[in-house]
Amino acid sequence: MSLAYYTVTPEPEIFPKAYIVRVFRESNNDCVCLQTVNFPIRNPDLPNKTLSEADTFGRMTVKKLIDCHVMAKAGS
Repeated sequence: MSLAYYTVTPEPEIFPKAYIVRVFRESNNDCVCLQTVNFPIRNPDLPNKTLSEADTFGRMTVKKLIDCHVMAKAGS
């Protein structure tokens, strides 16, 4: 069984200047970071907008990984 997930981390934690998205794939007790993307906060008054963009990126990337995995299993 394979598992795909992402994390969104503020950097630094207090008064963040960016959000870091990391996409992981875990299978057979082996966890691999597939991608790390930086989302700098462009407007300090609207950090939640950047957080939302980072979260959407993470969700879409994991969905794409899962879809590719499902298609590969269906073809074999």
